[in-house]
Amino acid sequence: MPRIVFFTIHSTTAWWKYLASRMEFADAVVLSDLRDDGDYSLVDDFYRFADTGDAASAALDRFGAEGCADIILRCRVLRSIDRDLALRMIGGMTQAIEQAFDKLGPDLVMTFTIDRYVMDVMERIARRRGIDFLEMTTSIIPDQVMLMRRGRPVWLREPSREDIDAAVGQLCREDFAPAYVRDAKRFSLARFWRIFGYYALRGAFFNVWRFLKRDRYNCHYLDALKRLKHKVRMRDVAVLGLLDHGWDKRLAEVPRERRVFLGLQLFPEASMDYWLEQQGMLAHDDVVARYCEALGRAGYRIFVKDHPLQFGFRQRELFERLAKLPSVVLVPYDVPANLLIGKCAVSVTFTGTIGFQAALAGLCSVATEPYYATEQHFLHVRSTGEVDGVAERLARWQSPDDLDTTRRAIMRHLASISVEGDYFGWRKFDPENAAQRASVEPLARSLNAHLPKFLKSCRPLPDVTVGNAPTDVDGRR
Repeated sequence: MPRIVFFTIHSTTAWWKYLASRMEFADAVVLSDLRDDGDYSLVDDFYRFADTGDAASAALDRFGAEGCADIILRCRVLRSIDRDLALRMIGGMTQAIEQAFDKLGPDLVMTFTIDRYVMDVMERIARRRGIDFLEMTTSIIPDQVMLMRRGRPVWLREPSREDIDAAVGQLCREDFAPAYVRDAKRFSLARFWRIFGYYALRGAFFNVWRFLKRDRYNCHYLDALKRLKHKVRMRDVAVLGLLDHGWDKRLAEVPRERRVFLGLQLFPEASMDYWLEQQGMLAHDDVVARYCEALGRAGYRIFVKDHPLQFGFRQRELFERLAKLPSVVLVPYDVPANLLIGKCAVSVTFTGTIGFQAALAGLCSVATEPYYATEQHFLHVRSTGEVDGVAERLARWQSPDDLDTTRRAIMRHLASISVEGDYFGWRKFDPENAAQRASVEPLARSLNAHLPKFLKSCRPLPDVTVGNAPTDVDGRR
């Protein structure tokens, strides 16, 4: 039988192993970068290569200086540590993965879409060997999942009219919110300190745990450490004092057509932003400030609202920078995104769901390589050079279709890259629990139906340059 390798992450292994047992067309093996986890662990081989031999040279040999720099730039853990150590980690993990692939012989590799160098390295190795590497993430359509390649959606099916009608009915409701933000509603000062205290303790725990587990360079453990550059500090509580609680008065001062809603990303990189092709767009804070400056010069007022799941994790520097711009209003966390969408004419985001919701509401949605975007119904900004000219493009913007046609076109695209499955079924999954086992079945059916077409024996993989976005299954970028 063909072999699939499922790459697991912390706290998801039991779910992946049960899902592997439900694969009918292939033998499935669960690979892990945690010690004593999964069917096959990379840990011992990683340290054998990273601590002995010239691991940094191996990294440079496999990916070149430019490729290694790209891997480091995209991973928030590697960016925060010494470059020589980062190269050793890349080289050690590269050789461990190569050895695992030699032993396991995968025909297909599948994992989550998530922000860590291990998956980046694994995808590059798989691609060189002609093995498809698919990432799974949740769809905006409730109870469905999507498959990606380096953050780019993979076409899965031609949706029926009924599929499109159902998606339009669900996602065009005024009160719609993605499943992963519905419970994020409490934003008090006390909650900020609870979050801060919890993650300070968590970081201290993992700083000890990584040595107890003899896994000091594990990406999951390192990412918990409070000393990393992107971690919130005590002084970042100042973010809450920069929010404008009179934002609605500032809104009333300008007509709707001059109002811009800029929804910040869940960041750093816990989103599709990890895979943005143009490296300049990865400098999130700089690009946000550049958008605000360009739009402010053109007479727009920009209402900036942070992602609800970013509460307690946002460093103060971005908000302090934006607060100095007279055209910017920093909206409190508890203001619903749907309210701002209803009151503004323009939305600006990178890959966030806000851009999708805004387009469905009839706004001009400015976005950067999001999976949900059709070419003609969004204003695409793909590079930093295009940010400065966004106001001129807004002045010329006109949707090619009426709102109903636009909605159906966007929803057709989203439905074509989505299939049935509960992405969040891994949470506290217990294989002895019959109800939880049953919750996996829709996803298992979808994978059994769609994954065979991606086996290396069934189709050629695109030839792409390391570091660039791969071509989609139907040939589109």
